[in-house]
Amino acid sequence: MNFRLQLKEGWSTLFLSLGMVLITAFAIFQAELAEGLESLIYIGGIGYVVGFFLAQSVFSPRVSVGLSAVYALFSIVFVLGIYLYPEETLWIERATDLFQRQGAWLQKAFNEQTSRDQAIFVIQTSILFWVLGHTAAWFTFRDPKIWRVVVPSGLILLSVVFYYYGPRPLSLYLAIYIIFAFLYVARTYLASEQSEWNSAVVRYERTIVYNFMLAGLMVSIASMLVAFTAPTPGASTSLNNALGGANTPLRRFQDNWTRLFASLRTYGTDTSDNFSDSLTLGGPRDVGDTLVMDVFVENQLPYAYWYAVTFDTYEDGEWSITPGDREVHVPDDGLISVPATGARKTITQTVRTYLPSSGNIYGMSEVVTSDRQMFVTAQRDSQGKKLVSLVQSRYVLPQGTVYNVQSQFSTANGRQLRESGTRYPTWLDVYFQVPDTITPRTIELAADLTAGLDNNFDKAIAVRDFLRDHITYNDQIDAPPDGAEPIDYVLFEDPEGYCNYYASAMVMMLRSQGVPARVVSGYAAGEFVSDANLYRVRAKDAHTWVEVYFPNYGWIPFEPTASISPYNRPDGDVTDLENDVPSPLDEFETPLEDREEFLPEENFEDPGAAAIDDLPVQETGTWGSVLTLQSLRRMGAVLVVLLSGVALYLTSILNSRVETDVVQSYDRLGRWGEWLGLALSPTQTPYERAEHLVESVPDGELPIRQLTDKFVVHSYSNDDTTESNPQEEWRMLRPIMLRQSVRHYVGGFFLNLRGRWRRWRY
Repeated sequence: MNFRLQLKEGWSTLFLSLGMVLITAFAIFQAELAEGLESLIYIGGIGYVVGFFLAQSVFSPRVSVGLSAVYALFSIVFVLGIYLYPEETLWIERATDLFQRQGAWLQKAFNEQTSRDQAIFVIQTSILFWVLGHTAAWFTFRDPKIWRVVVPSGLILLSVVFYYYGPRPLSLYLAIYIIFAFLYVARTYLASEQSEWNSAVVRYERTIVYNFMLAGLMVSIASMLVAFTAPTPGASTSLNNALGGANTPLRRFQDNWTRLFASLRTYGTDTSDNFSDSLTLGGPRDVGDTLVMDVFVENQLPYAYWYAVTFDTYEDGEWSITPGDREVHVPDDGLISVPATGARKTITQTVRTYLPSSGNIYGMSEVVTSDRQMFVTAQRDSQGKKLVSLVQSRYVLPQGTVYNVQSQFSTANGRQLRESGTRYPTWLDVYFQVPDTITPRTIELAADLTAGLDNNFDKAIAVRDFLRDHITYNDQIDAPPDGAEPIDYVLFEDPEGYCNYYASAMVMMLRSQGVPARVVSGYAAGEFVSDANLYRVRAKDAHTWVEVYFPNYGWIPFEPTASISPYNRPDGDVTDLENDVPSPLDEFETPLEDREEFLPEENFEDPGAAAIDDLPVQETGTWGSVLTLQSLRRMGAVLVVLLSGVALYLTSILNSRVETDVVQSYDRLGRWGEWLGLALSPTQTPYERAEHLVESVPDGELPIRQLTDKFVVHSYSNDDTTESNPQEEWRMLRPIMLRQSVRHYVGGFFLNLRGRWRRWRY
């Protein structure tokens, strides 16, 4: 006779529920957020297998959870030990390091610090997937609750797909998950109906399983088609503020998440920003009038540029960036460590972006911090300070996002810049670069314009003013002809162009005269709305300008393009902005506070201006900042000792009450028998029960018979002279019963497993 292992829920249910866990784990692994995430596939699978066998066992839910926790501890340490450590590392060192990493992470979590340990995400996600695997099996085969199987893994997968901008098609995994989920729901519903039909002896066609599964597949495919073809809802500022505002639970959760898992890998996407790591002098441009952003400030600035990227190298009509390190900067890191410069004032800007997806962090020069995590691309000077060329948001900023930026705004006047001298640091060498393609007449023109000037500030003004007068602004020009050097062409052949040409000509002419300069791209100031203290920036404000380096004062902007009004710095000792100028490396006057509550409601199609109140300074602090890992360990140790003492005390009292009472002791003896799986009948006499127990627990024969004798004498005799305290018998019997219980359940579990395996084979 042939046997096969049967599941009343159906084997397809097992594969579908396990498949949903593994699909989610594989999607996270494919996202490549951290090294070692392939371990999630194994841990989720092992957790499911353990949960399945525990669901098939006779263990109670509490015992099953305890056993699962033990298996989880060993399984997670074993799997992560393989994936996160080299083979030569001792296993005790691997396990110890995993626990120490977790402890260090908890310390940073309580102290509101930033964690950059990539392994922490792997550790905690592994724990999560063990729970997902165990509960998926448990709520399928022991306590059927289908939504507790479908929803948790589905939400995790959906969040990964939503926030992932990498090259892998993770949406495909979501589609497969939806198919599995529909099939799972259909199959589990049918299994429950089949159980009722079988109990009621109702006949039904066996092909109903196939029909149900086919219907579930068709419904899942139809649902995905509807979702794919449905129109995308328009952007809503009120909804964005409700979900993503700085004071909402979702925003606070996002901020804490990025702080505690700052090392996770992120990917760029096709953003709506018009800037890249290169700038070509080409043909006409058409930027349009699309609204880009509003920049809120406390007072109107004497000049304003919103920086995107700086260029240092020019070759064959194209600007590029010298490669540098790209590092994550989080708000907890404080200021970006830039070279010290004087005559700078801290300017706080609040930016609301209207681009569908933005990747740049825009702000006045120099951006030194933001309330958003940033990618900072920079080289380093001889002192290790960052020479920043590009600042980007670590995560894509959707339409309506609001973020804060602080910049070190230059307030240097003409006299200071004229007297700054020419003692340049060595890292500036690239900003003197003049390629061989720059024509001699371009260099001669620059020499003529700067002849007789003894300082670089006046030289920059002379070249700037010449270009503004000489070149006619026109953004619809044709590209220079093949073989023509673009700067030479716009200076001598066809003096028409737009900002890219103005800025490139000025930088090359200044460099040829020993003045360090660079090209900067971003946005010009835009329209200032005075009653709201904001700059309204549109696509047509996309701009390229020039920065010249002055010792002690850093990079100073100049405007050579004729269509943009220049800022002429005063020649006096101080400017109006210098009355309260902090040192550039001092602490900010006020912390980078949340200003979102002061922003007006905006309509993305026709944003209106509204007044902004004065911005108060908010003081923040949390109880977590006073906790340290050492204090938590001490508190935890004391708590464990206290709870252990209380548990022992209560257990001793309970045992004393039960084991000193003959009737309660006899009842406990019967419960032990039931726990061991003995079929004790109420019709059995006490001595028949005792014989039944002795057959199963021969080592406990003496105390079992003595307990039974005392119960019989106590219940059916008037002899009060017999000693009736059974506590001594229980001291002998308790360890015997514990050993027998372990042998019974562990052995029974593997015996049952072996039997099922043999029936399945044959």
